[in-house]
Amino acid sequence: MAGFSKVFIIGNVGRDPEVRYTPNGTMNVQFSVAVNRRYRDQSGQQQETTTWYRVTAWGRLAETMVSLTESGALAKGRQVFVEGRLEPREYQDQSGQTRTSLDVNATEFQLLGSRGEFEGGGGFGDEPSSSRSAPSGGGSAGGGGRSSRPSRQQDDAGFDGDSIDDVPF
Repeated sequence: MAGFSKVFIIGNVGRDPEVRYTPNGTMNVQFSVAVNRRYRDQSGQQQETTTWYRVTAWGRLAETMVSLTESGALAKGRQVFVEGRLEPREYQDQSGQTRTSLDVNATEFQLLGSRGEFEGGGGFGDEPSSSRSAPSGGGSAGGGGRSSRPSRQQDDAGFDGDSIDDVPF
């Protein structure tokens, strides 16, 4: 297997999660996450940039996200932590320019924010032992030295690439 980039993202959900199915019937959940960066430029002016990521979850992690979406806990605007494999993908936009979509194949996930926003909170991973509720003092989405790589079936399923228009650039 070729190398891959692991990323850790903390940002806000840009659109409500959407359930999709591959041609062979494998379910996945997709949503976008906006990561904002505020800084001062050389002239001292406050600047802000936003980087968008397209997150896709498979298997048990996707099933957990569907449950959280149905309960209203995972929705547009909610702050989340996502760990996964970064897969930059080039495409042609409507004007013919080459652009890059930052796709993340999620392996770990955690709702962030105060417990008042959603009772139960919690971190979730793609392994049965990693689905857990966060303790009252917060929680760690990291799993120590655990390896949490998607199965080969998940790698082959991938994103169908037919609707890049829903990336909010």
